[in-house]
Amino acid sequence: KNHWHGFCIDLLDEISNSLGFNYTIHPVADGNYGVGKMINGKEVWDGIIGELQSQKADLAVAMLTINYERERVIDFTTPFMNLGISIIFKKPEEKKPELF
Repeated sequence: KNHWHGFCIDLLDEISNSLGFNYTIHPVADGNYGVGKMINGKEVWDGIIGELQSQKADLAVAMLTINYERERVIDFTTPFMNLGISIIFKKPEEKKPELF
């Protein structure tokens, strides 16, 4: 455990203390968060999502974007971090009415 530091580890420590379980940190072999791909007509996920789906991991604590595709295959808690990512676009200019 001593190799890992930061907010996610502090959160995991608090959860494990509150619920009374021990854990071992296992970095994902491919280093990915998780992308689903169709292989031979079956949806296969890599990364963290794949390890959760295949039950190689019981839980994950990560800054993982919640999207529709991922929500279909795993359960998420209430988000604990919001990066405030937004899309910015130019407001269209109002045009004066013209006859032609």
